[in-house]
Amino acid sequence: MSQKNMRRRGMWGLALSARIGLLPIAFWATAQQATAQQATAQQATAQQATAQQATAQQATAQQATAQQATAQQATAQQATAQQASLPQTSARYLINMHGLHVLTAAVSYRLGNNAYSGLAQVWTSGLLGLFVQTDMRMQGTGRFLPDGMAEPAEYDSAGTYNHEQSHLHMVYQGGVPRITVQEPPLNHREEVTPAERAGAQDVVALLVGLVHQLQTSHRCQEASQKFFDGLRLSTLTMRNTGAERPPSGASKAWGAQAWTCNFVMQQVKGFKADSQFSKLRQPQLGRVWFEDIPNIGMSVVRIEIEHPKMGHIVMRLDATPTQSP
Repeated sequence: MSQKNMRRRGMWGLALSARIGLLPIAFWATAQQATAQQATAQQATAQQATAQQATAQQATAQQATAQQATAQQATAQQATAQQASLPQTSARYLINMHGLHVLTAAVSYRLGNNAYSGLAQVWTSGLLGLFVQTDMRMQGTGRFLPDGMAEPAEYDSAGTYNHEQSHLHMVYQGGVPRITVQEPPLNHREEVTPAERAGAQDVVALLVGLVHQLQTSHRCQEASQKFFDGLRLSTLTMRNTGAERPPSGASKAWGAQAWTCNFVMQQVKGFKADSQFSKLRQPQLGRVWFEDIPNIGMSVVRIEIEHPKMGHIVMRLDATPTQSP
């Protein structure tokens, strides 16, 4: 064999050896690629399964939310139907400041064993009406807890206050009042956070709650309470003080003995920005009288309170309450 042919065969052998030597590397790369593709496929499958699981969980949560909303709506409809079947009690109160009649309040409410609705219309009267125009409507609905306390569901107030139109609407979610409408908007006043107003009541819930407590147990609930009016947060504590004859001229044809409760109300949040030394930070002392009026039941006949700015305020029942379907 010529030397030239031997070189050619040697070169071909080297090339063949090199190719044979590279086969394991090629197979390894191919295997790695296949493994990577398999891992990618498994990852995609896992992601798809996770997405399907998340979608299923979201659908379950939406279904649970819808069921909860349906249950709440059914409860509200049931409460509304129950309230509609209850008799409505209506009463009129005169509000005096420093001995002068300045406001009149027309109040009506329906009280059941576990539900309530209430409405109050307040307007200026007497000489005050020449300087200040106030005509406000307040209404609320809710239920009574086993301890006799009122738990609001909804509250709305609208009208004219000191020549200015105002409107406040609140709904209660988990015991927390949530403002859905507030006109005029909150300005230059410290915010009351949702956590701070948790468990707070509105003015309708406070008043009908007191009446319900006296009708069912002849006692005021002495646990500390919170009151939120959309702007200010206050605390309220009650203390039972027994029975006594009402002040002269307070009681009329409905009786002569009243159950009494003293109370202390104090604003704790929602002050104006420049009111570090405001008198409204002081406790407001007061007293409420209840009488068991024939064919009506236990009713508020008189409330007195010492207001830090407006002085001594008296709210008294003007005539015997009435009931209607």
